[in-house]
Amino acid sequence: MYALLRKKERAGSVSGKFIFREEIMYKKLLLLCGICLFAFGRPVKADTIGPNDCASCLGSSYTLTYSATANPDAFNVKLVIDTTGFTNASTDLLNAVAIKITSADPVVSLVSAPSTFTTVVAGGLNANGCGGGGSGFFCSQSSGPGLPVAGAGDIYTFNYLVTVGAPSDLFTSAGEASIKALYVTANGQQNGITSEPITLQPATVPEPTSFVLLGTGLLGIAGLLKRKLSA
Repeated sequence: MYALLRKKERAGSVSGKFIFREEIMYKKLLLLCGICLFAFGRPVKADTIGPNDCASCLGSSYTLTYSATANPDAFNVKLVIDTTGFTNASTDLLNAVAIKITSADPVVSLVSAPSTFTTVVAGGLNANGCGGGGSGFFCSQSSGPGLPVAGAGDIYTFNYLVTVGAPSDLFTSAGEASIKALYVTANGQQNGITSEPITLQPATVPEPTSFVLLGTGLLGIAGLLKRKLSA
């Protein structure tokens, strides 16, 4: 009888250990699926400079992103300039913008932009607008005085199609690309130039759905394990 009781005690002890291990596994599965669903399921956000973290942003902020096309050497490049916080005179105007995302001059076409910006040329900008030096830069300038700044809704988007020699030519390291912007008075006089390094990043997209599927699968396994523990 004593031997039988000892055997039952050992069996209960082993069973308890298995239950304890299953509980730990259940908690780990919940933690892992939470990481997959939360961390990997969030959108990737583009890096923005300004309005307060750069010396020459003048209260504006700049976001530069790219996306691939069917041509592996061609990319859609998007520049968004938010001038709602512009700190110079509210009567100033955004007159020209220039971008550098590769060391050699790329082939660039202006896909869309505010109505007075209709062309793009090679080179950077200076106090007079497009025409400044700088290999790799391309520049767009308003055909009129420029765009209003410092008002609600004064946010401007420029879309370019940029073809480079090879995908590896793109400046995608942190702070490797460059942005310039020219602001002028109502009389056309230069009243501020932004010239800053910026990070060219992939356009905002969700992370691969495989991570979400993985998290969902792990939740299913955790549910089965929980029912087993409750049995």
